[in-house]
Amino acid sequence: MFRDRPPSADPTLCFTAQIHVTWRRHDSTHVSASRHTAARLIREVVEEAAAECDVLRPDAAEQDVASTVHARLPLGGEGIVVTDARVQISVDDATRNAALTAEQLQQDFERRAGKLRHEYELDDLARRQVRAREAFLRDEILANPASARLYTLLEGAAEHWPRLGGPQPGTNLSDLVREIRQWQPGQQWVTVAQLLHEFLTGLSAEGRKELLTLLTDAVKAFGSDETAQRLTALAGEIR
Repeated sequence: MFRDRPPSADPTLCFTAQIHVTWRRHDSTHVSASRHTAARLIREVVEEAAAECDVLRPDAAEQDVASTVHARLPLGGEGIVVTDARVQISVDDATRNAALTAEQLQQDFERRAGKLRHEYELDDLARRQVRAREAFLRDEILANPASARLYTLLEGAAEHWPRLGGPQPGTNLSDLVREIRQWQPGQQWVTVAQLLHEFLTGLSAEGRKELLTLLTDAVKAFGSDETAQRLTALAGEIR
């Protein structure tokens, strides 16, 4: 009989093993054959089997090691034959506590890693939503003034910005349709606005300021002092 500490599946943690070996000489001329030889032969088998086992499951480890050992018997070599072996596996308190601590740390690490992965997935989802909203605004809403106007009217009724809601309760649908039609491409004022925009983009800052001043005078001449004052304020902002 001898005692040993075969390593477990975690090589830093070891079992405590008590091994009883039954053996006989196979070759009487082999001078080195002894109980130490028998112990070494069976120890190699025990270590190989224990390296697949968890120290937190000593009973299962003992069963697995015993099964492996018995499957290898009789075990011969160096002038002897091991005919039987009994292995008792146990785990001391220090090893068990170390294994429990390592298990807890591993679980904490996996939880934190899972949380980080989830946060990364949410970040990626948010980025994809922003890109999708940008494309929606560019390709659908801003494609023509009518769509932009309708979106503006409906956006205020939406509880969550990514989704369009319907009109607010009490909305006059006839007025809403009339409003949208006024913003349809091809309407006279829309066409004028587009032409003015194209013209203004080709002017210098001074040219835009001068044109705005002329427009202010014209608006004032038609009796809209409030609008003229707002245009004057805008002219002052042009650099």
